[in-house]
Amino acid sequence: MHMTSTHEPKASPKVRLIMLACLIPLIVVTIAGLFVLWPSGPDKDLPCGGPTTNSAEGTSDTKVTVTAVDASDCDPGETDPMVRADCTTYTVEANGQEGSLYVTPDAVKAGVDVGDTIKALDFTKSPDRAEMGTDYVFIDFDRNVPMLALAIIYAIVVLLVAGLRGLRALIGLGFAGAVLFVFMLPAMLDGKPPVLVAMVSASLIMVIALYLAHGISTRTSTALFGTVLGIIITGILGAWMTSWANLGIAYSEDGYLLVDTTDLGMTDIIVCAILITGLGVLNDVTITQASAVWELAAAAPEMKPGQLFSRAMRIGRDHIASTVYTITFAYVGSALMTLIIVSAHDQPLFDTFTLGDMSVEVVSILVCSIGLVIAIPLTTGLGVLVVKSGVRPPGRPTGSAAAPGMIAAAPGTIAAADSGMIAAADLTEERPPMPRREARERDQNR
Repeated sequence: MHMTSTHEPKASPKVRLIMLACLIPLIVVTIAGLFVLWPSGPDKDLPCGGPTTNSAEGTSDTKVTVTAVDASDCDPGETDPMVRADCTTYTVEANGQEGSLYVTPDAVKAGVDVGDTIKALDFTKSPDRAEMGTDYVFIDFDRNVPMLALAIIYAIVVLLVAGLRGLRALIGLGFAGAVLFVFMLPAMLDGKPPVLVAMVSASLIMVIALYLAHGISTRTSTALFGTVLGIIITGILGAWMTSWANLGIAYSEDGYLLVDTTDLGMTDIIVCAILITGLGVLNDVTITQASAVWELAAAAPEMKPGQLFSRAMRIGRDHIASTVYTITFAYVGSALMTLIIVSAHDQPLFDTFTLGDMSVEVVSILVCSIGLVIAIPLTTGLGVLVVKSGVRPPGRPTGSAAAPGMIAAAPGTIAAADSGMIAAADLTEERPPMPRREARERDQNR
């Protein structure tokens, strides 16, 4: 009877040395790339400013609270937001002073009520105040409190369910955000090669986030190498497909702004977006596959490498199906407004998905999905090689092998003596009943 090992399988010293020899150059290259590509120029300001800035002299952004809404000048039953924006008077308070607020038609349709906190442009000190005819202009609703509360709820749920590992994952998420906003985006605006910047950023995020969340082990290193291979495949495929499909055209206002005012090209931006998108899904599937291989090997150490790979891939195939759905539906949810507009147009569905921004998103989904699908068998195969290098099937007890013609007595057996002979029967093994003819011959020989 075989005993199942409860200890996590460990790779052989030779394999651990090989993995270390591959990991050290990866870390060294990543750190070197971080220093070489670090943005050195001054912060780049794009023309037209951001959503809370204005080029008008003397203006600034501020927060105001709506104190009164007067729609008495509007006709009864008037529902046109354009008309209601002109006939409705909004009174707000900012820094203890009251003033008037102009609300845009889309915000009027959404509903601005007494007590709402609004982000607005302050024209009270601007020479254009008389021309504007209002003290403040609506920018957007202030969502700081509800979004902060939602982030706190998210962190609490993660900590309650995942415990210390969830805390480490949250720290890794914060580190990833710092890499994106402190290094990657400024370096791209500074004119550094966007694809190299994205690769260095992805490598840095992978190394820190994976080891921080899952600990330093051969299992995590296997997932890391699987993610690296997946990112390389995704990047190569994304660059080739972006060039082949001629996706280097700006289709949105943001794209026009970046192409016209910076040295960035749309092709490079799209490849970088594909790499960062692929990083998220690849990290998910590779760590899951590595864990599947390790747990299966721990549960059945006598399993052959081919059997281990086959069983782990059963889990991987389920993960492939669910993750492909996740990528697709995540895009559908984020681009629902665009899809509604597109569905109203009288044109073939295939043409719809091959024009404009839709083509970029479709290519991104397909490229990331291909990288994900390929990364799963790569990670699984690598995991099997690593884990089987240190797993040995349990051997038989030395006392269980007996010489021919001899019966060894062991604990758990019943010994019976008859005519100077000792017979042992092992109760731990289930034996078939003795035929009657053999039983009679045995009794006659006695």
